[in-house]
Amino acid sequence: MEEEELVIFVDRRQEIVHAMEKYRAYLTEEDKQEIGFILDMDGPILKRMNKLKDEAGSWMEKKGNIRIQQNAYQRVYSVDSLFIDHRK
Repeated sequence: MEEEELVIFVDRRQEIVHAMEKYRAYLTEEDKQEIGFILDMDGPILKRMNKLKDEAGSWMEKKGNIRIQQNAYQRVYSVDSLFIDHRK
């Protein structure tokens, strides 16, 4: 499951939970158990989302470091300038 799919899933889940709030008084014991099972899944979902966030942060940091190194070697020089190398 991709990060975007997880975000959509969590947002949709939150909408459903809010919509069900008004039916709380009508819940049976079986309903409460099923809700408890669903809530138990929050931990693994959050763990996966945090892992994806950390991976994205690590990728961005690595990309930034690569860009810094490339910029050091790809300096912009003036087109009309001369470079003179003296031999020793």
